[in-house]
Amino acid sequence: MADEHKDYDGIYYRAETKSPAVFRGLLAILVIWAVCFMAYYLFGGWSSQGEFILKKQAKQEALAKQPPEGATVAGGHNEGKKEDYIAIGKKEFAERCAACHGANAEGGIGPDLTRAAFTFGKSEAALTETITKGRPGGMPAFGNDLSHEKVEGLVQYILSLK
Repeated sequence: MADEHKDYDGIYYRAETKSPAVFRGLLAILVIWAVCFMAYYLFGGWSSQGEFILKKQAKQEALAKQPPEGATVAGGHNEGKKEDYIAIGKKEFAERCAACHGANAEGGIGPDLTRAAFTFGKSEAALTETITKGRPGGMPAFGNDLSHEKVEGLVQYILSLK
């Protein structure tokens, strides 16, 4: 007969038809907050893709200001800048590279840098990557140790070697 009164083990069971008002209030606040949050991020104009596009445009603008890779520097103020880079590169080569590549860059532990072609390419981009990231087989990475100016100086110096 306990089933008629819903009394089990001395515990009276009450069938609630509604959830407590506190829980309904918290749910309403959560739903309102979620709608506002989604509206702000969906319609507010912010997106990680937008930031990516802005960074990509800034990088492309910076690259557009640099002369093309295959362009030769002739006359004008760039010639002096190239000579400055070669001087910086020569000094840096004597300090960091001569131990492996030889004082005249004709080889030693490292390969001969006066050759016409290199294993990984003899373009400015290939040399920059080799210096900054290193190569398997013994060429260490100097990307964290050298400034952009010093890397460019080394590249220009190596390209000037004959």
